[in-house]
Amino acid sequence: MIRRIAGACVAVAAAAALTVAGGATAHADQGWIGECHPQQYGGWCDGNGPDWQYRGFVKCAAQSSGSKPYYGPFRWAGDTRGSYARCTLGTSYKSGGVEVYYKGVLKATHP
Repeated sequence: MIRRIAGACVAVAAAAALTVAGGATAHADQGWIGECHPQQYGGWCDGNGPDWQYRGFVKCAAQSSGSKPYYGPFRWAGDTRGSYARCTLGTSYKSGGVEVYYKGVLKATHP
């Protein structure tokens, strides 16, 4: 009886799709992405990888050229170490946050 109920729950969860902030869709059988916590130079996202990943970014401005993005390392959703980037010498901070990826494809940006 317990096995039958648990199996039914897994089947329902695997078939369900959740829509999260930023328009990303998380499938229960492929991990999930939850709320992202952007900060000035990156941040982190709740969830469960490995299909869902995030990385921090920062856009930096140089006097002679426009803004250029710099990126932190990719992390699986749920890795609370976060991903952070920084501006290089001679540039200044303009904006930053977290990008969300599903199987390597950009799905959302959280500034």
